[in-house]
Order: sequence, then structure tokens, then C-alpha cells
Amino acid sequence: MVDYEKLAAKAKAAQDAANFASRKAGEAALDPQVFFQQVTAYINEEMKKANVELIKRGIEPISRNLLPNFDGVVLLVFGLGYMCRVELNAGPLLSRVRAIITGPPNGHEISRTEFVFGQEDSPAGSQFAEVGPTRIVGPTPQEIAQEIIAGIVIGKFD
Repeated sequence: MVDYEKLAAKAKAAQDAANFASRKAGEAALDPQVFFQQVTAYINEEMKKANVELIKRGIEPISRNLLPNFDGVVLLVFGLGYMCRVELNAGPLLSRVRAIITGPPNGHEISRTEFVFGQEDSPAGSQFAEVGPTRIVGPTPQEIAQEIIAGIVIGKFD
């Protein structure tokens, strides 16, 4: 005879352990600085992919300016005078990665976009309310990088 009460208790313990581990992994992965570093790494990858195609067509490639006074900001240059500034605005639960394209003839803003990411508060009545945020929201670092590089190539963000 099968004791479903014991099996259910084991299943519940395994489920709780899996939920706890995934929540802890999500919290560690959503440190805004770490998230922005991942975005930066993916921007570099996407930039390399885009540059291969741009060079094939005789178009100037996208390049990255590494300026010491702009720590935490990614500056990308494309063509003659177009620049994209990508920066992190960190918040307690939700943070933003902002990308702004500026260009000729006067260096004014042409286009801007923001990507909101982070963790939502758990509902007040939920059993995990004391644990803190539970649901991860927003695009992945790779999706952000793809949108930024595509926006630079076409000259505006959708």
C-alpha cells in the first residue's frame, strides 16, 4: 500500500527547496551592477556581430570609447558624429538601463529608450511577503544589448 501522505510531504519539501534555490539565484543575478556588466558584455558581443555586416557593406563600424571619467557608462560611436550613451540608473527594486543616441549637426538627442528590470514586491497577503521580492521582471541583458545595437544601426529606438 502506498502512503500518499509521506510522498506528498517529500514532494512539498523538494518543491520548497527548488523554489528557495531559484529565488536565491534570481536575487544574486539581479544586482543592478552585475546586471549592467552582463549588458555591457552582451553589447560588446552584439557590436562585433553588427560590425562584421557593416564592414562587408562598406559602412563604418561601431566602436566603443573607454573613458576613465565615465565609469559605469558605455559610450558607443557610429559613423560621423553619432554617439550612444548607455547608463545604469539603479533603484531599490526596479532599475533602468537608459540608452540615448545623439548626433549631428549639433550633438542633440535623436532618440532615447529605457529598459526597466528588477524584482516586483510580493503581494502583502502572500506567504512569501516577509521574504521580499519574488518575481523577476524586465528583459534579459542579451535582449537589451540586441535592442541597443539595432537602434544604433538604424539611428533610432522604436
